[in-house]
Amino acid sequence: MAEGQAKEPEPSSVQLMEQFRAIAHATHNQTNARMSAAGLSLARFRVLSALQSAGRIRMNELSAALGVVPRTVTTIVDALEKERLVARLPDPADRRATLLEITQEGLSQLNRFRAMHNSAAAELFEVLTATERLQLARLLRRLQAAADADSSASPPARPELADPESPRR
Repeated sequence: MAEGQAKEPEPSSVQLMEQFRAIAHATHNQTNARMSAAGLSLARFRVLSALQSAGRIRMNELSAALGVVPRTVTTIVDALEKERLVARLPDPADRRATLLEITQEGLSQLNRFRAMHNSAAAELFEVLTATERLQLARLLRRLQAAADADSSASPPARPELADPESPRR
């Protein structure tokens, strides 16, 4: 440490959590605003991405994969189906169930919005060096593992289904 520089105090766990939440909230809002201006919400983008990644999937599986309640997914899927971005199909394994599948039009929209999403992510992380990005990725994996281990009440969200370009766990 250079002379004359004060040592930065170690942040408390609460300060780190609040900063983490603030960054997540701000980036979510910025990305959502960008996508909304182009006609798609971040939630709808996540559903389309998960459907592309999973292929045909039941509504409850999609809900679990995204870490949200089924009613939230139903509302989004209803709107996407109305716009012909998602199709409901009979489940050959269970006549009472239906499967969800992204349509060709849905894939086309998803590809357009993925470029927008990637651009927003690149802008956020361009302030970090490659080494800092690797370090952040390692730290986030540790935090995710700890959060997943602590959430015994519900299964962990599967971010790899929300973004098919993310690395598989």
